[in-house]
Amino acid sequence: MTPNPDHVHTTTDLASALKELSGERSYSELNRAARPYRLASSTLTDMFGKGRPSEETLEVFLRACGLSREDREAWRQARERALSTKPELDGVVRVAQADPRRLGVHAPIDAPGATEDLPVYVRRDVDDGPRGVRDLVRRAAQRGGLVVLVGGSSVGKTRCAYEALRALLPQWWLLQPPDARKIEQATVSGSERLVVWLDELQRYLDSSNPLTAATVRTLLDRRTVMIATLWPDRYNAYTSLPQVGHPEASANARELLGLAEVVHIDAQLSQAERERAHATATAGDARIKLGLEFGDYGLFQVIAAAPQLVDRWRGADAYAAAVLTAAVDATRLGVRSPLNAELLREAAPGYCDARQRGAAPANWFEASLAYLTQELHGAAAALAPSAPPAAMGSPAGYEVADYLQQRIEALRYRAVIPATTWRALVTRLTDSDDQIRIIEAAVDRLLFDYALQLWRRGCHALPSYTANTLIEVLMAQERENDLHAIAARDPYTAMLLADKLVGQGRVDDALAVLSPHADAESGTSADHQYAAEKFVHLLGENGREDVLRIRADAGDRFAADKLARLLAAQGREDALRSRADESDPYAADRLADLLVRRGHLEEAIALLRPHTHYPFAAGHLAKLLDMWGQEEKAVELLTAHADAGITFIAQQLAGLLFMRGREEELRARADGGDKAARARMAMFLAMRGRVEELSARAEAGDGYAADRLADLLADQGELNGLHARADAGNLHAAERLADLLAAQGREDGLRTRADAGDLHASARLADLLIAQERIEELHARADAGDLSAALRVAVRLAERGQVEELRARADGGDWYAADQLADLLAEQTRTDELRTRAEAGDRFAARRLADALARAGHQFDAERVRRFGLVLDDISPLSDRRS
Repeated sequence: MTPNPDHVHTTTDLASALKELSGERSYSELNRAARPYRLASSTLTDMFGKGRPSEETLEVFLRACGLSREDREAWRQARERALSTKPELDGVVRVAQADPRRLGVHAPIDAPGATEDLPVYVRRDVDDGPRGVRDLVRRAAQRGGLVVLVGGSSVGKTRCAYEALRALLPQWWLLQPPDARKIEQATVSGSERLVVWLDELQRYLDSSNPLTAATVRTLLDRRTVMIATLWPDRYNAYTSLPQVGHPEASANARELLGLAEVVHIDAQLSQAERERAHATATAGDARIKLGLEFGDYGLFQVIAAAPQLVDRWRGADAYAAAVLTAAVDATRLGVRSPLNAELLREAAPGYCDARQRGAAPANWFEASLAYLTQELHGAAAALAPSAPPAAMGSPAGYEVADYLQQRIEALRYRAVIPATTWRALVTRLTDSDDQIRIIEAAVDRLLFDYALQLWRRGCHALPSYTANTLIEVLMAQERENDLHAIAARDPYTAMLLADKLVGQGRVDDALAVLSPHADAESGTSADHQYAAEKFVHLLGENGREDVLRIRADAGDRFAADKLARLLAAQGREDALRSRADESDPYAADRLADLLVRRGHLEEAIALLRPHTHYPFAAGHLAKLLDMWGQEEKAVELLTAHADAGITFIAQQLAGLLFMRGREEELRARADGGDKAARARMAMFLAMRGRVEELSARAEAGDGYAADRLADLLADQGELNGLHARADAGNLHAAERLADLLAAQGREDGLRTRADAGDLHASARLADLLIAQERIEELHARADAGDLSAALRVAVRLAERGQVEELRARADGGDWYAADQLADLLAEQTRTDELRTRAEAGDRFAARRLADALARAGHQFDAERVRRFGLVLDDISPLSDRRS
């Protein structure tokens, strides 16, 4: 009987099934049947033995066996399934078995005659062609890649990503991680053919433990496919230049998105897409047919019930509108977890005027919830109930429909959040990541009291700007008890406070703040380690040798190192020698330095030999051995520590092999995965102009080789080669290409790349437009979403003092304009406008307000803002909620 490829799940299954499929044919018979291709006996033996044929070998073999195209496809899927070993991760499923609804595909509206879970997929223009979604997924499957689909709510991003994976990688394993920690587990799972699904990427970036660019690089190096979706405003916020927003919070996101291939999804259908949709509707898809009947909305928005959601919002009475707007405001401030009912109940009164509050019926809240949670056309509700797995029928909270969130949030971009909402957030939020984001939002608005109330509720490691601001506020208010209580819980805050205290000359107080964390168990956390280092550094800088010595003798390695450095700086060789004689490796290391400077190289080497189990001492000794002519011993010593994973030793070893021209050893380490060796090997090949080998290493996924290759190609003016490397995803090549195109005046090439989303090309093109005084074109690019153009437009308007134009752009969501406008308003001491903008959430205005008040001569007001911030009126009425 012919074996069934559906029964193949492992390489052993595949080998056995292929052997059975060959039947009684001999190797020579199969080879003859394969002509004009060749099936060597060794190839067949390997395939039947290991069950790991290449795609090409399997195709030739199946043709030789006489299988039809349909049958060959089933065997290709069997091969993918067999080669995809299930990773050691909970919750992974085959892509083909993934539930699109759980992945985030919106539930579709009901329509007469519609019986399928989802409407037929209408292919998008961005699905196909070079650098289309499917092309990028194919490339990612070959060498690893992150593909990010950017578009508004309900435009089809998630469905587009799902259909691409289902079509191209159905037998790969799919992980839908709940948080970044789960993604980090995937870096050590040892799996092949893994897809990491990141719908709404901001969930993984806006947390206290965010997904890092380093984790993404590790996964991409292992040829993992990562696919994500993101709203345009979030994408623009993350990719804006460092001075915008909180640089420490967005730097990681910018770096991570720099690794991505980005595809923008339009809300409206192109003519070709509309024709395909009409054909699908004509073929009988009732939902597509209904969706095409709404001219004011996109097809996919209609299918996701967007018109019904908007009608529900516009038709709400004052109380339902208040509850919905409170939910939108809480979400736009940073709440990501479901909003509990009590939070919404307490926040809503701030969105009603006095007459509405006085006339509210007893069941106003219950009636509002019932109205807002009603499911519309079987697809969506304005507020969707949410509950944990074990709480059937008991909502833990409510989430705003994506489309409504985006629509209402845009209208309330400059609206002041009422005090009732802030109080509800302070008292009702329990998720620590939500609390951190609300603290940041409060600080952005100078609402220090709310921020401090939340901060005191728990131990939050805030971003440095926010934590520094609140520490300065508490110090200005002389709330020492609060400061010390918070610092005692969090070593990071303790370090920030210690820096402030040292700046005031209060070294003893700084040491007292750091001491509990320095005395914590070694390895408690990275922040405890840093606090311990800062503590002993302060001891050393302030001559506390006695305390350093006590701590060093008790085993504190930071103290031992600092004490040795202190003694060395004072030239106290006898004290160093005494400690070195007592087996102190740090003292031996510092003493060896002194001996080398005096020409006693052999003595220094002898002094360090007993301490080579310490990496720092081994590195020092290896350097001295190399100086003494014992290169082999130096390499041997470094290799032992480098192989144990000591990064700085691996870097030292790679540098030594590079400097000594030991190419084969350097190559072996590079090919074994040593990143430092890969970097040096790439440099070695580049210096010798060995382009072919650099290209081969770059094609195999070596990023260092790719960067050096880009440098060589740029130096040689090789535009075609740079284009190929940039299109393959190498950011360094893209940067060098943009510079080269600009230098050669190739505007069309710059424009093409800029329009495709290349930020380097965008920057060079914007510079070119300014140099040629083509300001209208620069404005047009800025209005179309070009961030480089937007930055230059904002700077230019500010230089010319054009406040009205800056204000218009800032109010339209341009953060560059908001930054420049705040500077201009502060220079002109327009404090009322700065305050108004600060209250509405303009962090740039907030940061300039106190200085502007002082410049205007209002010293008392300036000091009050610095110490206490702003205070909201108790009740702020909701206005223009349905405009």
